[in-house]
Amino acid sequence: MQKPLPPATWAALSPPANPSFPYTFFADGVQHSFQPKDTSFNLRNAWWLMDAAFLSYSNAASIVRTWGSVSPEIHPRYFQGSTTECYVAASPDWIILAWRGTQVDDFWPSVLDWFTDARFFPVPDDDGNLVHSGFLEAIRQVWSEVRAHLEALQRERQRPLWITGHSLGAALATLASNLCSHHPALCLAGTYTYGSPRVGDGAFGRVISTPVYRFQNNTDLVTHLPIGLVYDHVGQREFIDAGGHLHRHVALPDWLSPTDPLTLVRLQGLLGSHEVRPAAVPGPLADHAPINYSTLIWNVYDRSR
Repeated sequence: MQKPLPPATWAALSPPANPSFPYTFFADGVQHSFQPKDTSFNLRNAWWLMDAAFLSYSNAASIVRTWGSVSPEIHPRYFQGSTTECYVAASPDWIILAWRGTQVDDFWPSVLDWFTDARFFPVPDDDGNLVHSGFLEAIRQVWSEVRAHLEALQRERQRPLWITGHSLGAALATLASNLCSHHPALCLAGTYTYGSPRVGDGAFGRVISTPVYRFQNNTDLVTHLPIGLVYDHVGQREFIDAGGHLHRHVALPDWLSPTDPLTLVRLQGLLGSHEVRPAAVPGPLADHAPINYSTLIWNVYDRSR
């Protein structure tokens, strides 16, 4: 059954899911269970992992409660740094690592701040490849603790690890996939990202040895940031058009989306003052909303059946 998109208002589109437009995570998940062994492109898994990424915007108690309602055998653990948050949900058959990272209490301004402030400067990672310095700083806040937990889980019972994230969380998910590629014992199966910015140079992306499926919703602004010649995307673009239809492995020139510096200035101006915000969220930001990604990917999956 197709789900309606929420209205394009700030309240309905801002995470976490809120009473103004209720969203049920993993609805019908029993009938459409996660398929952890399938590393090919899988729309059911894309929906599960987008819901897991959307859930990462909730507080720790809500994350535990939501996964508990899916199955009492799923055990989440929450990790938090000064600007980074993620959780690991472990079932007997799979492990999901979901990254958040973007501030919830001031979501839209923080989205643009992350990609336009000084932290976009590229720095070398442990392999000597260039990555976004702010993203690298963010993942280092929690990675040692997250990795130790994943290693402990895999020692108890080996199972596929899947990594996911939306927005800044997508950038951190990509970095985590790069780091996991150096540790086969973590059993990384693949990565799904949603509304991801560019993270590093081409060599950085080639280190990742498992599939990366990268979703872009229509004119999503963040997928064209940061602006610069160093950065490349990781993974093929899975493009959802304005009509909600999926196009696989789409190569679109960046000028198809309004990401010039003047547009960024205008959007930051709108977000800087509640008094001047328009009634509707501008399209390039509305297309970035996690609830829209979750709804659209479910609808694509539902039609595919």
